[in-house]
Amino acid sequence: KSIDYDLLKNMPKGGTLVNTARKEVVDEEGLFKLMEERDDIKYISDIAPDMREQFEDRFGDRVFFTPKKMGAQTAEANINAGVAAAKQIIRFFEEGDVTFKVN
Repeated sequence: KSIDYDLLKNMPKGGTLVNTARKEVVDEEGLFKLMEERDDIKYISDIAPDMREQFEDRFGDRVFFTPKKMGAQTAEANINAGVAAAKQIIRFFEEGDVTFKVN
């Protein structure tokens, strides 16, 4: 987990953690512990944590989760991703560019 309790406890007063990556990057138990200790912390995510019910029951309006992953769900985002991928493929074949290669 990239975002664990040791990192979270350094959040500034009134801080809000916004996760638009993956739920796996946040240590849910560590975040839950911190939110129990500090009533000034909020959590917003576009993917619900495994502990969704516990977060909502305990922290109410201090947490917000979208119904589904929102990251690339708009038509504009999907078009932009397709165009970017096409440009990268063309650069690979024309110039041998592997700047954005993926395993």
